[in-house]
Amino acid sequence: MTGLEGLSPHLSGPALLSVLIALGFVVGVLTGLFGVGGAFLLTPLLQVALGIPYPVAIGSSLSYTIGASSSAAARHWRLRNFEPGMVLILAGAAMVGAVLGGMANRSMEQGLGKTNYTLTMHGLFMVILALSAVLIGRGGRVSREGKSLLQRLPLPPRIDLPASQLMQVSIPGLCVVGLLVGVLKGMMGIGGGVLFMPLLILVVGLEAHQAVGTSLGVVLFSSIAGTVKYGLDGNVNMWIVMPLLISSVIGVQIGVWICQKLHAEKLRRHFAILVLLVTALLAWDFVRMLLRATSLAGV
Repeated sequence: MTGLEGLSPHLSGPALLSVLIALGFVVGVLTGLFGVGGAFLLTPLLQVALGIPYPVAIGSSLSYTIGASSSAAARHWRLRNFEPGMVLILAGAAMVGAVLGGMANRSMEQGLGKTNYTLTMHGLFMVILALSAVLIGRGGRVSREGKSLLQRLPLPPRIDLPASQLMQVSIPGLCVVGLLVGVLKGMMGIGGGVLFMPLLILVVGLEAHQAVGTSLGVVLFSSIAGTVKYGLDGNVNMWIVMPLLISSVIGVQIGVWICQKLHAEKLRRHFAILVLLVTALLAWDFVRMLLRATSLAGV
């Protein structure tokens, strides 16, 4: 078990392995249930609870997301909770954005220094997650004319999405959505699903279950690009990733089963609550780090 030694200042050996396996299972359930890759939850847990350095927490979370989201996406594909045309467009833009975000992340870390960098990432992470929770909790998907924002956007060319019964959706609009989420994913390790879910429902106009499956497809592709970038920088630790992945296999299947049982309205609200809980965890750690930094600066 020597590979687990020195990864966390709080735990090591069998204790750390047990925690990683438990985390993998829980996050796997959430992946199948809400269409999130799990990185938005894993990144703060690895960094805050286990003390793993932020870049390694991000890179390892993105790597985990590839396995977990591929398993969940395959299951949702069989259940027809999937919009393949949209996945290809969003994924292409998100992969470009993830690479750009990873480059920006490295520059910020070098320019700001470790303490300021971590505080900045925590602050941005909290704002984005809180906004995401508010948007998804509010609901609503179309205008009075029965069209979503991207259907009304006057930017051709357009694409029809028959599986979701959405016609004439702006392709440039989809590209902007994918690029934006990809950049944020690459910078902060935010699972694209936590941002794609509200955008797919509120901006694109998908129903909640369709948004879950489609989000997973996009998260899978964009996570590959982000993982490659962090892997080249040496910030992907397979001793962290493998225990998470092994236990996620069962968790993902349970999550998809629960997803099919929930009404779309309840699915949205439960997702919003989950995001708010993660935001609260980050806020607590942000205040703790800020007080520590202030104390050190005053010495």
